[in-house]
Amino acid sequence: MSISARIFHLALGLSAFVLQFATIDRGHASEDVKTVETSDPVAQVPPAGKYPVTLLALASDNGVFSQYAFLVDKKARTLTVWQHDGDRVKLVSSWPTDIGQKDGDKLVEGDKRTPEGVYFFQSTMDGKRVNYNEYGNRIFTLDYPNYFDRLEKKTGTGIWFHAIPENKTLLRGSRGCVVVRNKVIDSLAQYIELKRTPMVISNSVEYVDLKQWQELKGKYAGWLESWRQSWMGKDIEAYLGQYSERFMSSGMNKSQWRTYKKTLADRYKHIDVSLKDVQIFNQGPKIVLRFLQAYKSDQKDDYGFKILYALKADDKYEIIGESWEALSPPNATAQTQ
Repeated sequence: MSISARIFHLALGLSAFVLQFATIDRGHASEDVKTVETSDPVAQVPPAGKYPVTLLALASDNGVFSQYAFLVDKKARTLTVWQHDGDRVKLVSSWPTDIGQKDGDKLVEGDKRTPEGVYFFQSTMDGKRVNYNEYGNRIFTLDYPNYFDRLEKKTGTGIWFHAIPENKTLLRGSRGCVVVRNKVIDSLAQYIELKRTPMVISNSVEYVDLKQWQELKGKYAGWLESWRQSWMGKDIEAYLGQYSERFMSSGMNKSQWRTYKKTLADRYKHIDVSLKDVQIFNQGPKIVLRFLQAYKSDQKDDYGFKILYALKADDKYEIIGESWEALSPPNATAQTQ
């Protein structure tokens, strides 16, 4: 065989080897993708007939609040969506999720932990325009740090709910975000109303039977009703008795709040306060109550939604902060009360 023929056959053999190697490599890459997909955590479906103690009321009959709430169980790596259902809540479905690389509640910037608390979706971004490899199709930002986080001087920003591409596992651990698959976040977008839909993140979600759930709900609803009655009855001592000594709102501490409220109580002949669409989020020593509030006196009316932040002290809950967002119903002047 001539030298040129030998070179030709050597080149032909080398080409076949390269082709075979490339084919094997493509097959291996395909197996990697499948391995990643099947290594995701398995969502734990809540037990039938049980209700989450973290979500005690989700009323939204007047269309101001979202009728949906997202619950994240960090220990189970499971995201569930719940819907308002008369005087109860009902499960929409469950999905596997990724959380921060480190266990525990988020405390400081860069600790790679997912915060625990009640948060609300704030804005949305196209993940492909930010960094598809990190955030997948979509991003929804959350309002971390919330009121309790700031009170406890927790730091950090950029806690998001986002997706990841299919070649990444949901077991990799995020930098603190809540993460799901592209197809999941696309389907969940329909349940999200910005500024209105909550995401409640817990280390572990506890489920109880209907009777226990209703009793717990009644406990907090009764506490809220006593707050309303004392305010409406101008019983300043009983009203302020439900406030913490650490209370702050609208730039006022408890002492200044007392003076402000007493001045109004003395000025008005009567006060009427009605609450609608009460939503109750329970996280043990912390509770968040959100509701529509209509206030009427002989001199002023207003309407809007209020959030009370209460913290358990000894054997009772005390309001440590509150926020107010005025709405404008017909023939009403919205002002802070």
